Amino acid sequence: MKAVDEMRHVLGGLDPARGGPPVDEGRRARELTGILATDRRAISVRRPVPRRRALLVAGAAMAVVAAGGVLVEMGRESQPAYAATPVVLAYGPPATAEPAGTRLRHLADVAALQAAPSRPFGTVEYLESANWFLNSASSGQRVTSAVVPEQWRSWRTDDDGGRRVVKSLPPTFRSDADRRTWEQQGERIDQSETRHDFAAGELRPGWQGEVPADVDALHSWLTAGGSAREEPVQYLEDVAELAGVRLLNPAQHAAVLRLLADLPGITASGTVTDRAGRNGEAFSITSSFHGLPAQYTIIIDPLSGAPLGYEEVLTTTAGKLNVTIPAVTSYRSYLVAEYAAMPR
Repeated sequence: MKAVDEMRHVLGGLDPARGGPPVDEGRRARELTGILATDRRAISVRRPVPRRRALLVAGAAMAVVAAGGVLVEMGRESQPAYAATPVVLAYGPPATAEPAGTRLRHLADVAALQAAPSRPFGTVEYLESANWFLNSASSGQRVTSAVVPEQWRSWRTDDDGGRRVVKSLPPTFRSDADRRTWEQQGERIDQSETRHDFAAGELRPGWQGEVPADVDALHSWLTAGGSAREEPVQYLEDVAELAGVRLLNPAQHAAVLRLLADLPGITASGTVTDRAGRNGEAFSITSSFHGLPAQYTIIIDPLSGAPLGYEEVLTTTAGKLNVTIPAVTSYRSYLVAEYAAMPR
């Protein structure tokens, strides 16, 4: 599980209310707790759910999904007991009859007109999100799953240093037998919090310096120091990560939406209320690039163009992963993106 944690990067959100009245910290804490608690309660029964990006190769002996935080060790003849997952979001008709690309370009224009976030002296980029991950492992013939809600917070300095804090709530299990198996495998069963401090240049190597406000330059910047992207869905995943690790100005934010608009295969999935109760428009790519057919969806605030959330849902088969289709395998709810003081 530690390997997965190291591969995850903190995601946060672009706050659609930035520039508004002062934030009610008590309300923010209650909102975060409510998002995480809702899906912890929802796992008490079996139900279909959305999906998450997984290297879910059906015949693999072991699959690790870095970006989504799904860890799956599969026995050759595992007999899964189906794990409950979060309730699938309900999507209404698209906001307009426009093609997805046209609508995203309109939202990019909306984003470009927003006021840049004010930056008090001595502050850094601060991002916060509520997240949910399905973690599974096998022992012999038995596949065991745990639901792991997490709170992510990050502070980024101008020289690409800073701090990351991940608070993991206690995993929730389908049965006492699953809990015992999980413990026997040496996995964590209690609440935990990890803190990592980064020197200059260490926070998210590869995505350093100013985020380009030009679409072509943004393409190159996203792949700098790594391999070229093979499929459009990889750029959607990049955008989902970028939304949580960098606080974007209006021009940069608009460039991100225009990049999405240019992706082959992107569709308008409809209007939706996200997991924090906010109204949004969803845009998706369906792909088997990571092994199994899945839908990758980003939710955008139509009033500000800001991303509200990101979801991954297995759509037709789970391979050997013990979930019921359709199945949400992860989600990210972006809550805060603003300038704040670096904590001591």
